[in-house]
Amino acid sequence: MAKAKIKTLRLEPVVDLSPFVQEGGKLVGMNVGPDGQIYAVIALKELDYRLDEGGASFVKTVPDVPQSYRVLAFRQGKKTLDVLLPQVRLNIHDIQPLPQDRFLLVCHRSYRRAEDDYDRNGRIYSCQGQPLGSILLGDGIMDVQATASGTIWTSYFDEGIFGNYGWGVNPIGVPGLIAWNPSGEKLYQYEPAHGLEPIFDCYAMNVASECDVWIYYYTEFPLVHLHQGEIVAHWQPPVAGSRALAVKDQLVLFAGAYTRHDTFFLVQLNRDGTTRKLRRFALRNEQGRIIRRGHTVGRGDALYVEYHNRIYRCDVETAAGV
Repeated sequence: MAKAKIKTLRLEPVVDLSPFVQEGGKLVGMNVGPDGQIYAVIALKELDYRLDEGGASFVKTVPDVPQSYRVLAFRQGKKTLDVLLPQVRLNIHDIQPLPQDRFLLVCHRSYRRAEDDYDRNGRIYSCQGQPLGSILLGDGIMDVQATASGTIWTSYFDEGIFGNYGWGVNPIGVPGLIAWNPSGEKLYQYEPAHGLEPIFDCYAMNVASECDVWIYYYTEFPLVHLHQGEIVAHWQPPVAGSRALAVKDQLVLFAGAYTRHDTFFLVQLNRDGTTRKLRRFALRNEQGRIIRRGHTVGRGDALYVEYHNRIYRCDVETAAGV
């Protein structure tokens, strides 16, 4: 019997970054703010992100030559921010807006060379490009999302949790999920409860609102809902290895899985703690080609997928109609 053909959903890009990248840059960071604005960081010089020695490759946090970045933001496809940051001595991977007309640039890695010598891997700028300070967010960051009030949530992958790059016993990322204020002071750290295991690698995080955060993590891949810092519910979804998720009411949209990187899954959350997989599908772009899942952000009720410098948005309600 022939295998059933997977359904597809065709999308138009909500933002096309190609013109900006074709001007000689390289997209190094894409994220979404609490109000749905899309943010992008484009490096304007040759990248110096890795060091190769003796057949091994290591992450570089500081380039040999300072990098220049172009920071962009878009609301409903229209550009709302365009600022140049010259001579930045940090390799940037991520961006989030902050209150008071500011934004945060983040390097996902941080080296600790001595007790008082380490990379402050969060850099704060005004929207006019003025540097305003730096904070330490820890090594091994997986995702960064800030709320409208300025609470910065960071999740961590295994190296940030177990320690690397000079962060030995009890590294900053041990909890797997931390909330900070813009001054770099810790406000919250994850503590598993209700029979949940600790985070060994936080595969996906969605800061859906000021009060609600969703996480999904290795090894058992529970989906955990936190409300005002308290675990209020958790489920065991029938999807393992997804890298982003979106949530609306009792529906969750997962991006990818271990053996199906480019497949999207819609799952129903039942009040009794059980789940049900409703459908799976792939995305097609405006030319009808399958969208191979690149960097994907889950924010609120939507997933934002970057593919060939174009950003595609797929929300839960649209997925439910496939």
